Amino acid sequence: MNRDELYRIWKAEKNEKTLQKIAPSFYDDVARLLDDCESSAVAAGQDLTQKALFEKELKILRRFSIEVAEARMKKILDAALTCQQISTEVLSKEEGEFANQIALHVGGHSRFIDELAKGRGAAVEIVTPIKPAEERREVVRFLSDFPAIIGVDLKTYGPFKAEDIATLPAENAFALVNQGVVKHVHFSEGIAAE
Repeated sequence: MNRDELYRIWKAEKNEKTLQKIAPSFYDDVARLLDDCESSAVAAGQDLTQKALFEKELKILRRFSIEVAEARMKKILDAALTCQQISTEVLSKEEGEFANQIALHVGGHSRFIDELAKGRGAAVEIVTPIKPAEERREVVRFLSDFPAIIGVDLKTYGPFKAEDIATLPAENAFALVNQGVVKHVHFSEGIAAE
């Protein structure tokens, strides 16, 4: 990552409505870039002109970094609110976790709203599971082809083909059910039932 790459990503995120593809290590790369720039400012020592240039560059790079992160966060939130799935290929590892958590919570609240519309809102409770994420799993059947996702356990699942059966972390499974991507598979006396 260098300043030109960061500028290119910043410009693309500002000008495009969709999320632009970034490396899974994007934010780690940005942190290294900022550290290098800060080190260069310190290394300039008594050369006040050089030091001022590095400090100005650091200020600009920090602003670009924050604006990229904020623009991408808003796009992830918009996608969750409109039940659009985001391909993991365009997200950093941190954003993948954020997108999954947001989709889970939006999906849960959407179920509450649906039940409220049916007149059962007071009886519906949004339940937050209490087991650790790595212990909660759900078996699901994919209704159509679907790209790989990053689970809440930070493992990659997929890509999937229509009719694939998969065991996913519960949070991811519920989010995909809410988006109409999968159906739960329940087992009863050795027979699978949906």
